[in-house]
Amino acid sequence: MRALGILLMLAALAPLLAMVSGGLAPSVLLSLVAYGALFAGVFCYTAGVIRRR
Repeated sequence: MRALGILLMLAALAPLLAMVSGGLAPSVLLSLVAYGALFAGVFCYTAGVIRRR
């Protein structure tokens, strides 16, 4: 579960960083999807940490 969370967070950060650096055109829809994936990644990672305790 933790690995899935880390992968989701990294996949969500890629388009956000590309938009900040200018490599990708800013888009509200893409930002919302990326932030949603980032939230889901944090949730999965936290659930994995709690489950192991």
